[in-house]
This record gives sequence, structure tokens and C-alpha cells, in this order.
Amino acid sequence: MPRQSEIQSASIQQIRAGGAITVAATVHATAARCEAMQPVVSQWQPLATPHFAAYDATTTDGLTCAGYYGAVFDGRHVYGCPIRSHRERDSVHGHVLRCDTHGDFHDPSTWDAFDAGGTDGLNTVCYYGAAFDGRHVIFAPRDDSHGYHSRVLRYDTQGPFKDADAWSAFDADLPHSAQGAAYDGQHVYFCPGYESVPGEPMTEGLLSGKVMRMDTSAEFKDAASYQVFDTTVLGAEAVCFDGGAFDGRFVYFVPLIHGVVVRYDTQGPFDDVASWEAFDARTVGLGMNVGAVFDGHWLYFCAYGHASMVRYDTRKPFTDPSSWAQYDAAHTGGLDTGGFDGGFFDGRYVTFCPWTRTPPPGEAGYHCNYLRYDTTRSFDDAAAWSAYDASATDGLESLGYNAGAFDGGSFYAAPLYASDGEAFHGRMMRVDTLGGDGAFSLRFCDYGHNGGLCAAVPGPSFLVNTKGGVRSVATHQPLGAGVHYLVGVYDGASLQLWIDGRLAAKREARGDLLAPDLPVTTGYLGGGGASFDGQIDAVAVAPEAWTAEQIRQSFEGQGD
Repeated sequence: MPRQSEIQSASIQQIRAGGAITVAATVHATAARCEAMQPVVSQWQPLATPHFAAYDATTTDGLTCAGYYGAVFDGRHVYGCPIRSHRERDSVHGHVLRCDTHGDFHDPSTWDAFDAGGTDGLNTVCYYGAAFDGRHVIFAPRDDSHGYHSRVLRYDTQGPFKDADAWSAFDADLPHSAQGAAYDGQHVYFCPGYESVPGEPMTEGLLSGKVMRMDTSAEFKDAASYQVFDTTVLGAEAVCFDGGAFDGRFVYFVPLIHGVVVRYDTQGPFDDVASWEAFDARTVGLGMNVGAVFDGHWLYFCAYGHASMVRYDTRKPFTDPSSWAQYDAAHTGGLDTGGFDGGFFDGRYVTFCPWTRTPPPGEAGYHCNYLRYDTTRSFDDAAAWSAYDASATDGLESLGYNAGAFDGGSFYAAPLYASDGEAFHGRMMRVDTLGGDGAFSLRFCDYGHNGGLCAAVPGPSFLVNTKGGVRSVATHQPLGAGVHYLVGVYDGASLQLWIDGRLAAKREARGDLLAPDLPVTTGYLGGGGASFDGQIDAVAVAPEAWTAEQIRQSFEGQGD
């Protein structure tokens, strides 16, 4: 990849703190790789040690906001996926919790909640993960305490959050639980867990392999927009998944129980068994899992209740054991690092979200020991692994988190269950992976399945770091391989992303821009990690906001 000193026609000026900025570059992309984080021009370096914060949102807007399975990011807001408020099944609810990442994390006005139960006259409660399609947040249905359900819940982010008209629901009439979701830019794939038998009590005795796919380009309430494929044709143990992931071509279904990983080739027909394959990863050390994280090359499985960390090289044959690697991360840093639920990738480090471990007799299983792997080092190098105990963050009992969402700088861990009592909690945790070590990052594409259970396809993106945190804008449409001219603009009031001379996305954003003493890098982030697949030239970084005319003239001048 080209380094800054090798760039032709480079124009990099000193960025002023608090000011405006324009970042531009011509890229020659070898491949789209729409789920790989591909930085083009950046002044951005993930922290060696993350910062932790916690906020108790349990009583937001007078609702009981406790118990969330995952969270999803829409470019500004983080949405918690509501499950139950207590351990008892009948405490299921539809209280969607929302955090404005442009606000002060500890300010109650940053938080709001909406009771989406009863949307469109349906019993819309208990959701396990979600997907964002660029406009709608789509929640994956799980159970209503009496049986597993398929009442898909959707929020239109172009409408007010607390306006019932912005919410809709559709019953796809499949009595199976969804456990996480994957998204390929058009279709949402609901990961199957368990099956209900009409008229019989709900149990976890019947494991499901029925993947339901929703076409987001079709009519939401049309039954023809939904298809089902039963993975049991691949084997009796190809069932019960917990989380999915997308690497730009293949959708992976993460096995909760049996260790049989299933993947679907999105270039083949959904209903053709030839588009599907399975691999029994128990042979390479895979145990129970909840969620997976992709770093653009490797897919990392999030170990549930144990410390056998397994990853798969997505550039190698799926069913070849040599494409897989395993590392025992038990007791990293002197902590009990066994048992996670989802995770996230910040451009250099993969961090696993703490949930529950296998405890010694008399001790609780829920913990807050984050485990982190440095992707610039060998997987089997103990020095590449570190751990952090965040259980007493901000004076709150911070235990038991179930995946979450990443805003480009911070990960928001979804609160669930903390102790041996009956009540779940609503103490959301924020893991800041950037701090002040960043000013901007212009990216050819970004990683949307960042959290482990939820999904999006951001496409090209532009991020800036302000005193109030990271602000970002994205197209939510993948950009094809070839030559493209990308421009990101921040003027202190809005973020703009231009592609090939046209405004592709715009978002309101405010905050004083930071100007750290870090090098500007091309094709990679500071400290290494995520990288661009192709060539970069005609780079410009200017301490001003280019006008539309300046951008168009610059684009037209690329051919001179």
C-alpha cells in the first residue's frame, strides 16, 4: 500500500483545532470488500488502553429500560434491542432505549426511550439484535414468553423516535426465535435459534435451522418479501445459531451449541443448497459462541462461557482445518477471561464483550473482564492479548453485557444481567477506543457488523473527532471496485461525503475538531491494522471547508 511519502500530488496542510476540514483522495480500489474497514486518508490511531464510562439508563422516560440483547448504530444514535426486565420470561417488553452519541454520555437528555410494544396491533416484545439498512432499524424477533415469534419490528429513522407512525410491524408467521441478524446490503438474515410447537409450552428443546431472509428493497408487509432456508439439509447439528456476520460475499451463521459453522454465498440462489456449506469447527477447538467479529481478513468467534478463541481466514477454503486457528485466552492479564457475548473491531484491536463465565464454586458467573487482541501481532502470541476489568466503572456495578454497537470511536455495550437477583439492569457501558488520538478518517468502506449481533453496511464514510466525540457520515451503499474520487468535508455544522463529484451523504454534526500531534497516514490507520486494498493518489487535507464548486472542479481536474 502507498505511504504518505509516496503519494503523488499530495497537499497536506496542518489542521487547526476547532476548525473546519476537507479531506480528498483519488482511489484505485482493487476490490469492493464492503465489510472490510478500508481507511484512505486518516489522522487516527486506536488507543493502547481504552477508556471506560457507564450510565444508568434504567428509568429513562419513566419506562423500565433494563435487559437488552445487542444494540445497533444508525450513524448518530445507538438503539438497545429490548428483551426482558427480569429473569422471568413473562417480563418481556418492547422498551427501545436510544442514546444520542452527539450528546454528553452522562447527561439524561442524551437518552430517550419508546415503548414499541403493540406496534400495528401486534405483540411486539422481546427482540434479539437488529440491522440498519440505511433508513430503517429492523429488530430481530425472539419470543413473547409463550412462544417464539416472527413479528418483525421496524423503525423509520426519518420519523420522530416517539411517534408511533414511525414504527411498523409484520408477522412473518414463523414460530422460531431469531438470535442476531446479518445484512448484505439488501437482505436481512435472521439467525435461527429455537422452535415452538403450537399449543405446547415454549422450551429450548427444539433447535431450529430455518434462516428467514427479508428483502429490504421490497414491501415490508408483503409475505413475498420473506424467504426461508432450512440449514438442517447440511446436517442434523447445523442448527441453533447466535449471531451472524458478513464478509462482503459470504454470510456466516455462528453456532451457539454444536460448533457447526454455516455460511451462505450471496452470489448464489438463496434456496439452492449448493449456495450453502457447513464446517464442524469443533475439530479446531470451537466451543459455544455468541456473535462474531470481522477485521477485514479474519472472522473471530466470540467464545461463550469459555476461553477457546477461534478465528477463520476468510481468504482460504472454508472447510480446510488449516484455514482456522485457536488460542486459549484463559486468565489473560491475571483476570478470568472466559465467556463473552459479541465484540468489536476498532481498526487495530478486536475486543470481546464480557458476559458470563464458568465460575468457581460459590462465585457469580457474570463479569466485566474485557478481552482484547492486537491484530498486528500473531494470534498465538500471548503478548498480543490483554484484559481490562471494568466492573466498577463510574461507581456502578458494571457486569453482564450482551454485545453492542460501535460509533467509530466508542463501543456501547448493551446492559443485561449483573447479579444473582431477578432483575436485569440498564447500565450501559461505553468503551472509548480513540480518546484524543484522532482528528479525521476518510474511508472507502467501513465495517457495519460491528458489535457481534447486529448489522449494517455503511459503505464509504467520513469520520471526524471532536471534543464531544466522534461524528460520522456514510452512504450506506457499497462502492464498487475501480477509480473513485472521495471528499469528506466538515464545516463545524455538518459533515458531507462526496463521491465522484456528487454529494452522496450529509449529516448535521457539531463540535470543536481535535488536532492531535499524529502523522497523517494513507491506506492504513496509525499503529497499523485496517488497510486499503488498492492505490491512493491526489491526496489533499485542508483546514477549510471546500464548497460544492471547489469539489466539482477538483473532481474534473483529476483527469488532467
